[in-house]
Amino acid sequence: MLADVLVKIAGMEAPPEAPYRPRPSSSGPDRCLRQLVYKARGFVGKPIGDRFIMVLDDSSWHEELTADWIRKSAFQLLDQQLAVSCGTTTHMGQPYEVTGSIDGIIKDLVRAARLWEHKAINHFSFERMLKGEYPMDYLTQCCLYITGLRKQEAYKDLQEAVLLVKNKNTSAYLEFLMAFDPEQDVLTIRHIIGSDGTVLTGPVEFHDLYTNAFKRFEFVEAHRAAGTLPSRQYDRSSDWQCDYCPYSEICYEGYEAEFAAEIAALDDDALAKAEEFREISDSLSILKKRQEDLKKELKAFLVSKGAAKARANGTVVGLTFQKRKSTDTKLIPPEILAAAQAEKTIEVFKVGGAKAAGR
Repeated sequence: MLADVLVKIAGMEAPPEAPYRPRPSSSGPDRCLRQLVYKARGFVGKPIGDRFIMVLDDSSWHEELTADWIRKSAFQLLDQQLAVSCGTTTHMGQPYEVTGSIDGIIKDLVRAARLWEHKAINHFSFERMLKGEYPMDYLTQCCLYITGLRKQEAYKDLQEAVLLVKNKNTSAYLEFLMAFDPEQDVLTIRHIIGSDGTVLTGPVEFHDLYTNAFKRFEFVEAHRAAGTLPSRQYDRSSDWQCDYCPYSEICYEGYEAEFAAEIAALDDDALAKAEEFREISDSLSILKKRQEDLKKELKAFLVSKGAAKARANGTVVGLTFQKRKSTDTKLIPPEILAAAQAEKTIEVFKVGGAKAAGR
C-alpha cells in the first residue's frame, strides 16, 4: 500500500537534472573525470532511480538531525548554506566563478570559528573510512570552501574545518578535524575521532588538493571543447563506481572494437609481469589440486570413522551439513527462462605461451 507508492512519489517530485558546471562537490580525485565529461558534453545518461532520489533526500534530513543535536550542545551553528566563491576556472569557453554553499560555521566555547561540513553515508563506505580510506572528495571540497570563506571579511582568518561523517545505518559519527593553508595548498588532518572517543589517526598531510581540483575543471573543459573523452578512470569488472554511473552503458559502447588492433609487442617490463603472473597461476593451480586431494582424503577418513569431527594437537577437521536453495531451471517454462536471460559481455584475462628463453 505504501512501500511501493512512496518511492514513486519521490520519483515524481525529482527536480530536473541540472546541466554540468564546475562545482566543489565534483572537484575531488575520486569523482570519475570521464563521467564529468559526458555530462559536460550534454550526453543523456540513465535516469536516477526513484529509490535513489529518496536516499539523497534522506541524507539532507540526516544533516538537519545532526544540526539539531549540535544546537542542543554548547557549540554554536551559524551561517548554514552560506554561499562562497572558491576560485575561477574556464567553463563553456568563458571565465567561470566556482561557487558553492557550505553546511555551516561551528563555533566552540572560546568562539573559534570552523567550517562545518556534514556527510551522511552508507555503512560500507563508513567502514572503509574506519579501515583507513580517506574521503578525498570531501577533503578537497573543504579546501575549496575554506578558500572561499577566507575571501569574506567575517572569516578572513578561518583555517580549520570539521568534517562530520554520519553512518546512516548505525548513527555513528567520524569527525575529521583539519586545517588548510591556502598559500601552501596543504591540508592537515589533525585527528579523526569516532563516536566512542577513539582517535583513529594523528596528523596527516595532503598537498595540492586545491590546485588539482582546478586542474580537473580545466581538464573537463578541454575535453568538452574538443569533443573528446578521457580514458576510463574505473573498471566495470572490478570497481563499484561503474554500477552507479548513469553513463555506464554509453561508456562501454563499442568497447570490444577498441581492441581490434594487431597483436602488440610486450616490452621488457610487461613481459616480466606476464611471466610472474603465469608462475603465480601455475603455483596456485598446483596448490589448489593438492588442496582438493587432501580434502577428499580427510573426508574419507571422517567417513571411515563415522564422525563429523576429529581433532588432535589443537587441529580440528570438521564436516558440516548445510541446506541451500538453488534454482532448478528445468522447472521453469522455456519461454519464461528465455525472457529472464540477458546477454552480458565479460572480460576474460589470460596469460599463455612459451616462457621466454633464459627466464
